[in-house]
Amino acid sequence: MVPCLAPASFQGILFDTYPMTIDEVHCQHYRFFKHARRLLSPGGIFTYYSDETQDFSPRHRKALHDAGFSDDCISGEICPVETPLSCMYWRAPTLLSPVIIRK
Repeated sequence: MVPCLAPASFQGILFDTYPMTIDEVHCQHYRFFKHARRLLSPGGIFTYYSDETQDFSPRHRKALHDAGFSDDCISGEICPVETPLSCMYWRAPTLLSPVIIRK
């Protein structure tokens, strides 16, 4: 479905996914980065659930670079979160919310 969408046709993308295999944990969103860059119009913003607490890991930053986003396009907000004790996938008190801008 994504390859059928026109390039530069979105001003913003909020991408949320869930890992389907153990190998996808902590990196399931990386495969979408190239699609996001192609789909965003210049100045468009891309954000997603990053699975990071304070900063982009080297692997995460490399995946963004490989998709064509440069360091001056990559930033994020550290958000405090209070998850219930029953939450199975997040225990940290903060979450990095990526703000990726297409130049």
